[in-house]
Amino acid sequence: MIDWRIYYSDGSTFDSSQGAPDDAPAWGVHIILQLSDNGRLRDPVAGADYYLFSESGKWVGADLVALIEKLANRVPFSGLLVGRWDPTDEYHAILRKSEKDADFPQARS
Repeated sequence: MIDWRIYYSDGSTFDSSQGAPDDAPAWGVHIILQLSDNGRLRDPVAGADYYLFSESGKWVGADLVALIEKLANRVPFSGLLVGRWDPTDEYHAILRKSEKDADFPQARS
């Protein structure tokens, strides 16, 4: 089972079956899909400057101030990743790809 998958600006991905959060390429993150706490729905994380893998086993987004706060207070995390801003059409293409990811169920309307 895949717990999370990272989508990068170059179209590549990296997921929990390929390694630990610290093994993931650090640059160019657009969106991270992960399972919700109950494991039944997708829980996307996007639009952040940085992404951290928290002690709770979930990816969280952070800006520079939040990152500094976590470092200054020695809050444990792993897998520090850096987001990337690309032209809207490129971002939306990656977002559409992530929305079709069959490893992460969507809510039914």
